[in-house]
Amino acid sequence: MSELYLWLEPYRLTVANALEQGRLPHGLLLSGPDGLGKGRLVSAIVGQLLCQSATAEAGACGHCDACAQLAAGSHPDFLTVEIEEDASVIKVDQIRALGEQLSLSSHQGGYKVAVINPADLMNINAQNSLLKTLEEPSDNTVLLLVSERPSQLQATVRSRCQQVRLEVPERDMALSWLEGQGLDGPLETYLQMTHGAPLAALQQARAGSIESRREHFDALVGILEGRVTPIAVAEAWAKESNMQGVRWMQEWLMDLLRISMTGQTGGIRSIDLQDGLTRLAGRLDNRVLFGLLEGVNRTLGLSGASLNRQLQTEDVLLAWAAQS
Repeated sequence: MSELYLWLEPYRLTVANALEQGRLPHGLLLSGPDGLGKGRLVSAIVGQLLCQSATAEAGACGHCDACAQLAAGSHPDFLTVEIEEDASVIKVDQIRALGEQLSLSSHQGGYKVAVINPADLMNINAQNSLLKTLEEPSDNTVLLLVSERPSQLQATVRSRCQQVRLEVPERDMALSWLEGQGLDGPLETYLQMTHGAPLAALQQARAGSIESRREHFDALVGILEGRVTPIAVAEAWAKESNMQGVRWMQEWLMDLLRISMTGQTGGIRSIDLQDGLTRLAGRLDNRVLFGLLEGVNRTLGLSGASLNRQLQTEDVLLAWAAQS
């Protein structure tokens, strides 16, 4: 079993104590931003519930038959619901099937545990179906809902779960952990760029993203200055996974609005580009920035659809070029 990150241990211990005291609810909603290790915490809680020798203090033993089955992905009382291939939401049939499985007796006489991830991508019918299971759960059943956007869940679903909101760790703890990963470079900058999320900062640092971000930002400035065409930039950006350039552009537009509206840079995310953003904020109108941000948000909202990625990126960059 993978070791739990230090900043997640208090959350595991809270659940473990509730379990030991017989007051664990049937539904838990684990939420928080990306980059904190929600998946690792979920695994620890599942292990706590299904392990034959778990203790509140130490967690799952990692050696019993149940732990071995979990590690092999074959524990009969552990169920998962995820987005099916070629789908964009979790469907009602998946939740109905889950409810039927949870209504059966436990194979090993202990808990039955189900994880729904990402829970906020259940469609309305799926959420309504889940309500029935949350309202009338069978004995020794625990549902773990995992979400980065819990507000997308119906209030009735949220109200029937105990909410566990993960927060970013203290700065010193996060920096100490990053330093322990054998990284070089401006770790504090990476941490600030990711709003204090250590795993996201680690990913950015390993990718050397400060250099890549500066190249992307310089391309945007180059478009405004006429040094490069939006079509050429779009062609390069369209080859990137997850529309990374457009996602960074979204972040920069939000930072530009913060600087423009407050006259300060203290709250911006892109601290690595502070000087360049400050200069840009002085030449772009707030209404223009809001319009550009709306277009970027719309493009990213459609990024999962079967649309031409290069044309989507061109639309965004052509709107940007119109401000030159």
